[in-house]
Amino acid sequence: MTGSRAVSIAGRVFAVQLAAAVLVAGALLAVLAVDAQRSAERDAAETSLSVARTVAVDPRVRADVDAADATERLEPYALELVDEAGVDFVTIMTPDGIRVTHPDRSEIGKLFRGTIAPALRGEEITETFTGTLGPSVRAVVPIERDGAVVGLVSAGVTTANVGGIVAGRVPFVIVVTLAVVLVGAVTAFVVQRSLRRTTGRLAPAELRRMVGYYESVLHAVREGLVLSDREHRVVLYNDEAAELLGLPPAGTVALPASAESLGVGAAVAGLIGSGRRVVEETHLEGATLLLVNQEPAEPAVGSPADAGGSVMTLRDQSRLQQLIGELDSTRGMRDALRAQAHEHANTVHTLVGLLELGRVEQAIELASESTRTSQELADRMLATVDHPVLGALLLGKTAQANERGVELTVSAAPGAVPPLTASALVSVVGNLVDNAIDAALAAEAPRRVEVVLRHADAETDGDRPAVELRVTDTGRGIRPDLAATMFDLGVTSKSDPGGAHGNGLAVARATARAAGGDVVFAPGTPTTVVASFPVPVPASTTGTPA
Repeated sequence: MTGSRAVSIAGRVFAVQLAAAVLVAGALLAVLAVDAQRSAERDAAETSLSVARTVAVDPRVRADVDAADATERLEPYALELVDEAGVDFVTIMTPDGIRVTHPDRSEIGKLFRGTIAPALRGEEITETFTGTLGPSVRAVVPIERDGAVVGLVSAGVTTANVGGIVAGRVPFVIVVTLAVVLVGAVTAFVVQRSLRRTTGRLAPAELRRMVGYYESVLHAVREGLVLSDREHRVVLYNDEAAELLGLPPAGTVALPASAESLGVGAAVAGLIGSGRRVVEETHLEGATLLLVNQEPAEPAVGSPADAGGSVMTLRDQSRLQQLIGELDSTRGMRDALRAQAHEHANTVHTLVGLLELGRVEQAIELASESTRTSQELADRMLATVDHPVLGALLLGKTAQANERGVELTVSAAPGAVPPLTASALVSVVGNLVDNAIDAALAAEAPRRVEVVLRHADAETDGDRPAVELRVTDTGRGIRPDLAATMFDLGVTSKSDPGGAHGNGLAVARATARAAGGDVVFAPGTPTTVVASFPVPVPASTTGTPA
């Protein structure tokens, strides 16, 4: 950054809150000042009215108000009331408004300045009016005798004295205002410290830039990432997680939301809901094998211990599983090639011997027979299976099985090919055949595996046509204690501790079900695994006949 450091978010919040406190305090000061003014004027009006009423009902005033020497009789009394009642003047006047008494004797005998008409009608009135003593809050009350108005009395307080009353209340108003400012400042300071613990000293631009970087990293990383809060709701996921879990694109749904409402599979949704720590667990999500890690998120400094959620990472294990299968196949082919190389060396030595002995015809016949055997196997497989990927896969498995001492036979009805993509076809057929070969190897002779592709009716879809793949082996069969769980992830009947087993059948079933099919064990012996796939009905055959 150039120049002075930009004000942090906490500093800005402190400044805004302090300014708000000062603004509120200023408004409060104005309101209290206006209220004090009105209160003082109201008190002055009530005092003036009370004094005027007292004078109007005084018997002496009633008797002397219209006397010829009314001023000499009533002036001392009026001046005494001014000193005792806390008013600035008490003026007694005739019904015509001629003053009989007044603090300034030069005004006696002159016309009263103010409103007297309501008082002449027997009413009381209060008003603010500018008279001989300046602006004043005054009251005018009629003096009645035998039901007739015989005079009027006015008492009042000048606005200068009202201002004095207001000034006496100003210290209280100022104290209240300062208290509001102090409370606002303390509150702003507390909020600032809390924000500083949360955001550090980052300025808004820095925080915005950091969030932008984090968003870019989140969506660029090639691992699925799912963030959940302490209530185990999904608050954020990246593009890779959306692809692996089959979720809507990131940013297109309202979050936070429960994993179930987003459509996450039961296994992964259960992990998110538990919030527990998970290390390198494998779970099936549809036909995808996922490697899952989950760690509880550390709560922020100063927040409650349970304030954090959890962070889940997801990796596609299907590709790794495929590589493991390819590695196993490569190892098998390596062993097969080693044995084949040995047999080929024997054949070559025999050919050399025949040639040295001059038996050329026998050498040619031996070489032709070796080539013809391999070619016949390839031609027979391609003629049996009219699908290039499936044919190549089964041809390789046949050669591998033969080299390992297992007889693999393949039979297929015309057009009986599972309606799967090439990768799904390799996954399902490869896993089932590999398991069957391993099972046959673990048994006594004869060691055979039979692969049958045929057309069948899908039991789950009425008369809809289906393709059925049946893989039968002469192995020892499924152990009774594993019969109900053989298709669960991680379950295996193999005893090889170093092998990556327990995923093949689960992946094969998941892949088949993703295509609308299923994989089950057929009852009885020998062991037979049946994979069935409904065949899509062409659109032209679904309409109503004409």
